[in-house]
Amino acid sequence: MGPLFGVPLLLVEGDDDYRIWSQVPRHHKTSFAVIPSNGDEIYEYQRVLEKIFGSLRAPSKPAGFALLDGDKNSPQPNPRSPQDHVQFVNLRCREAENLFLTDEVLGMVGTSWSRASATILKESSQYGNKASKLASVQSWNRQSEDLKDVINEINKIVDSKNVHWTLWVGRCIGRNKPSGQLADFLGPALIAALWA
Repeated sequence: MGPLFGVPLLLVEGDDDYRIWSQVPRHHKTSFAVIPSNGDEIYEYQRVLEKIFGSLRAPSKPAGFALLDGDKNSPQPNPRSPQDHVQFVNLRCREAENLFLTDEVLGMVGTSWSRASATILKESSQYGNKASKLASVQSWNRQSEDLKDVINEINKIVDSKNVHWTLWVGRCIGRNKPSGQLADFLGPALIAALWA
Protein backbone atom coordinates (compact mmCIF):
# COMPACT_ATOMS: atom_id res chain seq x y z
CA MET A 1 0.00 0.00 0.00
CA GLY A 2 1.72 3.10 -1.28
CA PRO A 3 0.61 5.58 1.41
CA LEU A 4 1.98 3.33 4.14
CA PHE A 5 5.40 3.79 2.52
CA GLY A 6 5.09 7.51 1.88
CA VAL A 7 3.92 7.50 -1.74
CA PRO A 8 0.42 8.06 -3.13
CA LEU A 9 -1.66 5.43 -4.87
CA LEU A 10 -2.79 5.87 -8.45
CA LEU A 11 -5.88 3.91 -9.47
CA VAL A 12 -6.09 3.48 -13.24
CA GLU A 13 -8.91 2.16 -15.42
CA GLY A 14 -7.40 -0.61 -17.52
CA ASP A 15 -4.45 -2.66 -18.72
CA ASP A 16 -3.05 -0.05 -21.11
CA ASP A 17 -3.23 2.61 -18.42
CA TYR A 18 -1.46 0.25 -16.03
CA ARG A 19 1.31 -0.42 -18.57
CA ILE A 20 1.86 3.31 -18.98
CA TRP A 21 1.71 4.43 -15.37
CA SER A 22 3.62 1.52 -13.81
CA GLN A 23 6.68 2.59 -15.85
CA VAL A 24 6.70 6.21 -14.73
CA PRO A 25 8.16 5.76 -11.19
CA ARG A 26 11.00 3.64 -12.60
CA HIS A 27 12.61 6.85 -13.87
CA HIS A 28 12.85 8.26 -10.30
CA LYS A 29 11.37 11.69 -11.12
CA THR A 30 8.20 10.98 -9.14
CA SER A 31 6.97 8.18 -6.95
CA PHE A 32 3.59 6.50 -6.63
CA ALA A 33 2.10 3.00 -6.56
CA VAL A 34 -0.23 1.98 -9.41
CA ILE A 35 -3.31 -0.20 -8.95
CA PRO A 36 -5.18 -1.36 -12.06
CA SER A 37 -8.94 -1.69 -12.06
CA ASN A 38 -11.25 -3.08 -14.67
CA GLY A 39 -12.81 -0.02 -16.30
CA ASP A 40 -15.76 1.18 -14.26
CA GLU A 41 -14.60 -0.82 -11.24
CA ILE A 42 -12.40 2.19 -10.52
CA TYR A 43 -15.37 3.85 -8.81
CA GLU A 44 -15.83 0.91 -6.45
CA TYR A 45 -12.06 0.72 -5.77
CA GLN A 46 -12.09 4.41 -4.86
CA ARG A 47 -15.02 3.92 -2.45
CA VAL A 48 -13.34 0.95 -0.75
CA LEU A 49 -9.99 2.73 -0.40
CA GLU A 50 -11.75 5.83 0.89
CA LYS A 51 -13.31 3.71 3.69
CA ILE A 52 -10.02 1.96 4.51
CA PHE A 53 -8.01 5.18 4.65
CA GLY A 54 -10.81 6.88 6.57
CA SER A 55 -10.32 4.37 9.37
CA LEU A 56 -6.51 4.58 9.29
CA ARG A 57 -5.55 8.20 8.77
CA ALA A 58 -6.73 11.75 9.23
CA PRO A 59 -7.53 13.59 5.99
CA SER A 60 -4.68 15.92 5.19
CA LYS A 61 -3.21 15.56 1.74
CA PRO A 62 -4.68 12.82 -0.49
CA ALA A 63 -3.41 9.27 -0.07
CA GLY A 64 -4.14 8.60 -3.71
CA PHE A 65 -5.86 9.50 -6.94
CA ALA A 66 -8.27 7.72 -9.26
CA LEU A 67 -7.37 8.60 -12.86
CA LEU A 68 -10.25 8.80 -15.32
CA ASP A 69 -10.17 9.34 -19.06
CA GLY A 70 -11.00 12.84 -20.23
CA ASP A 71 -14.28 11.70 -21.78
CA LYS A 72 -15.69 10.71 -18.37
CA ASN A 73 -17.09 12.99 -15.71
CA SER A 74 -15.47 12.85 -12.30
CA PRO A 75 -17.97 12.33 -9.51
CA GLN A 76 -18.32 15.28 -7.19
CA PRO A 77 -17.41 14.64 -3.55
CA ASN A 78 -20.43 14.37 -1.27
CA PRO A 79 -21.17 12.85 2.16
CA ARG A 80 -22.13 9.48 0.59
CA SER A 81 -19.09 9.47 -1.74
CA PRO A 82 -16.27 11.42 -0.12
CA GLN A 83 -12.92 12.10 -1.71
CA ASP A 84 -11.01 12.94 1.46
CA HIS A 85 -8.29 10.35 0.86
CA VAL A 86 -8.59 9.25 -2.79
CA GLN A 87 -9.53 12.03 -5.20
CA PHE A 88 -10.67 11.68 -8.80
CA VAL A 89 -8.60 13.38 -11.49
CA ASN A 90 -9.10 13.37 -15.26
CA LEU A 91 -6.80 13.37 -18.23
CA ARG A 92 -7.27 16.49 -20.36
CA CYS A 93 -7.28 14.35 -23.48
CA ARG A 94 -9.95 11.84 -24.44
CA GLU A 95 -8.03 8.76 -23.22
CA ALA A 96 -4.52 7.38 -22.81
CA GLU A 97 -4.23 6.52 -26.52
CA ASN A 98 -4.17 10.23 -27.38
CA LEU A 99 -0.96 10.65 -25.38
CA PHE A 100 0.89 8.60 -28.03
CA LEU A 101 0.25 11.36 -30.59
CA THR A 102 1.76 14.19 -28.56
CA ASP A 103 4.80 15.96 -29.97
CA GLU A 104 6.98 14.74 -27.09
CA VAL A 105 6.11 11.05 -27.46
CA LEU A 106 6.34 11.12 -31.26
CA GLY A 107 9.72 12.83 -30.87
CA MET A 108 10.93 9.91 -28.74
CA VAL A 109 9.69 7.51 -31.42
CA GLY A 110 11.78 9.50 -33.91
CA THR A 111 9.10 11.29 -35.87
CA SER A 112 6.82 14.32 -35.81
CA TRP A 113 3.07 14.75 -36.22
CA SER A 114 3.42 16.00 -39.80
CA ARG A 115 5.55 13.00 -40.82
CA ALA A 116 3.48 10.50 -38.82
CA SER A 117 0.14 11.73 -40.19
CA ALA A 118 1.47 11.66 -43.77
CA THR A 119 2.69 8.08 -43.27
CA ILE A 120 -0.61 7.00 -41.69
CA LEU A 121 -2.51 8.49 -44.65
CA LYS A 122 -0.18 6.82 -47.16
CA GLU A 123 -0.48 3.37 -45.55
CA SER A 124 -4.13 3.55 -44.47
CA SER A 125 -5.44 1.50 -47.41
CA GLN A 126 -3.61 -1.58 -46.08
CA TYR A 127 -5.84 -1.82 -43.00
CA GLY A 128 -9.17 -3.15 -44.27
CA ASN A 129 -12.19 -1.91 -42.33
CA LYS A 130 -10.00 0.56 -40.41
CA ALA A 131 -8.71 2.21 -43.59
CA SER A 132 -11.30 5.01 -43.69
CA LYS A 133 -10.65 5.98 -40.06
CA LEU A 134 -6.89 6.03 -40.68
CA ALA A 135 -7.31 7.92 -43.95
CA SER A 136 -9.03 10.75 -42.05
CA VAL A 137 -5.86 11.29 -39.96
CA GLN A 138 -5.19 14.83 -41.14
CA SER A 139 -8.54 16.01 -39.80
CA TRP A 140 -8.00 14.52 -36.34
CA ASN A 141 -7.86 16.62 -33.23
CA ARG A 142 -5.07 14.73 -31.48
CA GLN A 143 -6.43 15.63 -28.04
CA SER A 144 -10.03 14.54 -28.53
CA GLU A 145 -10.09 11.98 -31.36
CA ASP A 146 -11.33 8.49 -30.42
CA LEU A 147 -8.29 6.33 -31.25
CA LYS A 148 -9.03 3.20 -29.23
CA ASP A 149 -9.95 1.05 -32.24
CA VAL A 150 -6.94 2.13 -34.36
CA ILE A 151 -4.12 2.73 -31.86
CA ASN A 152 -2.36 -0.57 -32.63
CA GLU A 153 -2.43 0.20 -36.36
CA ILE A 154 -1.12 3.72 -35.70
CA ASN A 155 1.66 2.22 -33.57
CA LYS A 156 2.60 -0.25 -36.31
CA ILE A 157 2.68 2.45 -38.99
CA VAL A 158 4.54 5.08 -36.96
CA ASP A 159 7.10 2.97 -35.08
CA SER A 160 9.45 0.88 -37.19
CA LYS A 161 10.89 -0.66 -33.98
CA ASN A 162 7.43 -2.04 -33.12
CA VAL A 163 7.64 -1.05 -29.44
CA HIS A 164 4.18 -1.10 -27.85
CA TRP A 165 2.72 2.42 -27.73
CA THR A 166 2.17 2.24 -23.95
CA LEU A 167 5.91 1.78 -23.41
CA TRP A 168 6.70 4.92 -25.42
CA VAL A 169 4.12 6.93 -23.48
CA GLY A 170 5.28 5.64 -20.08
CA ARG A 171 8.93 6.38 -20.85
CA CYS A 172 8.15 9.86 -22.07
CA ILE A 173 6.01 10.72 -19.03
CA GLY A 174 8.56 9.27 -16.63
CA ARG A 175 11.82 10.71 -17.87
CA ASN A 176 11.08 14.28 -16.69
CA LYS A 177 8.20 16.25 -15.28
CA PRO A 178 5.93 16.50 -18.35
CA SER A 179 5.94 19.74 -20.30
CA GLY A 180 4.68 21.03 -23.63
CA GLN A 181 1.86 19.25 -25.42
CA LEU A 182 2.24 16.14 -23.26
CA ALA A 183 1.64 18.22 -20.12
CA ASP A 184 -1.38 19.82 -21.77
CA PHE A 185 -2.89 16.42 -22.63
CA LEU A 186 -2.23 15.11 -19.10
CA GLY A 187 -3.60 18.26 -17.52
CA PRO A 188 -2.39 20.48 -14.67
CA ALA A 189 -4.46 18.66 -12.01
CA LEU A 190 -2.77 15.33 -12.71
CA ILE A 191 0.70 16.86 -12.91
CA ALA A 192 0.15 18.71 -9.62
CA ALA A 193 -1.06 15.48 -8.01
CA LEU A 194 1.90 13.31 -9.06
CA TRP A 195 4.75 15.80 -9.36
CA ALA A 196 4.08 17.85 -6.23
